[in-house]
Amino acid sequence: MAKRRVAARGRAWVALALFGFVLIAAGVIWRRTAGITRSRELRALEQRRSQLESERAQLESDVRDLSSRSVLAPLVERRLDMRVPNDSQVVILKRPRPAP
Repeated sequence: MAKRRVAARGRAWVALALFGFVLIAAGVIWRRTAGITRSRELRALEQRRSQLESERAQLESDVRDLSSRSVLAPLVERRLDMRVPNDSQVVILKRPRPAP
């Protein structure tokens, strides 16, 4: 009868060790799967960021081009009936000095 208890104890330890191994292996597999998922999400976000940065650069370039004097002058002349004044039309006003 003593042998049975020893044998049962040995089997219990082996079963416990196998259960622990399976538990640890499942944890490792879950962690790696979660890491791969996060890696995919990060890659997608980096691509989106890159696209947005290029779009921002393009928009800044468009704003610079469209706000140049060569583009604005014809629009202002046509829509607002404004033009660059001649030298004879320019009036320079002097600033009054502040009283002491």
